[in-house]
Amino acid sequence: MNEVRRKGRPTTEAGATKGAQALDRGLEILQFLANAGGSSSVSVLSEKLELPLSTTFRLLKVLEKSEFVFQDPQLGWWHIGIQSFTVGAAYMNDRDVVSVAGPYMRRLMLLSGETANLAIRNNFDAVLIRQCECQAMVRMCAPLGSRLPLHASGAGKALLYPLAEEEMLDLCVRSGLHSFTPKTLTSVNLLRKDLAQSQAQGYTVDAEEHALGLNCLASAIFDRNNNVIAAISISGPSSRVSSDRFKDLGELVRDVANDISTALGESRSKK
Repeated sequence: MNEVRRKGRPTTEAGATKGAQALDRGLEILQFLANAGGSSSVSVLSEKLELPLSTTFRLLKVLEKSEFVFQDPQLGWWHIGIQSFTVGAAYMNDRDVVSVAGPYMRRLMLLSGETANLAIRNNFDAVLIRQCECQAMVRMCAPLGSRLPLHASGAGKALLYPLAEEEMLDLCVRSGLHSFTPKTLTSVNLLRKDLAQSQAQGYTVDAEEHALGLNCLASAIFDRNNNVIAAISISGPSSRVSSDRFKDLGELVRDVANDISTALGESRSKK
């Protein structure tokens, strides 16, 4: 028996598909705005996302209605709205490590004299979620949400070394092991040895592996179930965070990471 439908009326499945596509495009707009520093013109959005100008404007108006974006009345540019912040804040508030780590990060910054960072893993990247900047004239600072490669950053390697070797190697290989500087470890064997040493000493060393002139030391943070959930690090110019200080600074970072883990209920034996 043939099914009869009114002309011009989409099926439930077709409507759902169209709605999902609109949602996906709306999220792409928010992601682009976030990566663009929080604002953009509609023409740039349309071009970069390869959407018709009319479609882009219509999606922006929908997002504006719920306060996920707003338009500057003078320049006409579109900006990230308060509701986007509210959603992001809810995510951050749901992660105990962010609030617990704050005082420890400040202590680490004061004792080391360098910027302290907190990062979590997202797929093949370490994502910066909190930072405590030092007061030095020359210092490391990066926007929250910045992504770092797992295999070529102190925080990234700290999120790797506690993992089972099979999972750790799988993540490294699938990430591509891209080279960022002449000092980046792009060999699986070299990276395995480096992570084994990190596991033994309780901290990682990024000696200009991600950016020339920038060194970083990091250690893993564990939750009450003894799973690695974050990494804490210090980073600074290689002239200050020099190789002769790696051991002392690395142990300092490790001890602070252990204190945060303990505060979160982790029960492993400490180094």
